[in-house]
Amino acid sequence: MKIREFNVGDVFTVVDLLSSIAGSAGNDLRNILRSGNGDNKEVTESEAEDRGVEICLYVLNKSYLGCKEKLMSWFSSLVDMTIEDFLRQPPETILDIIEELTTGKTSRDFFSSVSKRLQKKGFSETTIN
Repeated sequence: MKIREFNVGDVFTVVDLLSSIAGSAGNDLRNILRSGNGDNKEVTESEAEDRGVEICLYVLNKSYLGCKEKLMSWFSSLVDMTIEDFLRQPPETILDIIEELTTGKTSRDFFSSVSKRLQKKGFSETTIN
């Protein structure tokens, strides 16, 4: 299943989901960004993409725990359906959407860009708690 192109509204949705899972999430995200980069060297494009996928999956996993309604609303909007129509889809639909979010060009580029920018900003222990 194809998802629509990411837009500014999606950025706000992801930020909203992230803010809903704040707290220990900061430590977890910091560990994702630091993994494989102990010497603080510039992150390669491939590493940024890998970390972007990890960030995406992390956000989805943590968001589900406390933000199921927001996540259902966002997923239904990504496939241009009402929530009611979305909930009537086969379960594989969710897997298809997650696959698109982690491998689709627009979403992959978005999460990779987030990873790169956080790395450049010195995403440190004092930045997120």
